[in-house]
Amino acid sequence: MPDREAVDEGARRRGRSALLLLSFASGAADVLAVVALGGAFAGIMTGNLVLLGAAAAGERSQGVWAPALALAGYLVGTVLAVPLAGRKGGRRVWPRGALLCLGVEAVVLAAVATVWTVADRPDPGGTAAGLLLVPLSAAMGAQATAVLSLGRKGAPTTFFTSTLTTMVAGFAARQPGGVDGWALARLACLFAGACGAVLVRGVAPEVALFLPAVLVAAAVVVAAGGGGDEAPSGEA
Repeated sequence: MPDREAVDEGARRRGRSALLLLSFASGAADVLAVVALGGAFAGIMTGNLVLLGAAAAGERSQGVWAPALALAGYLVGTVLAVPLAGRKGGRRVWPRGALLCLGVEAVVLAAVATVWTVADRPDPGGTAAGLLLVPLSAAMGAQATAVLSLGRKGAPTTFFTSTLTTMVAGFAARQPGGVDGWALARLACLFAGACGAVLVRGVAPEVALFLPAVLVAAAVVVAAGGGGDEAPSGEA
């Protein structure tokens, strides 16, 4: 029998690696939504609400449709993901429901990328690109729901304002261990995901939108590895 403490540590490492991959995917998905699909965010709904408010007040530089479609897609994805993410069972790093939810997300992201490629990379301001924001944002809603279902075992991978605030506040207060390296790693992955997606789009635009799907699929494989029950501890 393997040492239980070693098994748990391996499970935590796999879980954390999966969360880093999901953070990377979020950065890639959001930046591609902005630059390739109409100017709204796929996973940052507070940003979309601000854009909608500006449009409602008559600001013409940002249309209402892109943020509205993204918000609608995110809400639909969240609602549909709840029954999937709530499923229990399985002796893996994460519950079967969370893995199933992320697996569906990867399929949806791949489908979006396929349609975008077949449509010959439609104009970011056009109707086709705008409509693709709906399933892309739905996928981000599913990801956030899956991670949220883990409770204290998970950590945010699509929204980071509170994470950044907590980390900087701890540093400013000069508290012992005030800078959370785990939170910093996820923020770095978000940043790297955005940079990486833009670089890939510049070199091979036909495959750029597949990057989030590949990263989420990799996260599922990593999180499903091993046989431990424990997932990584992290902040809510």
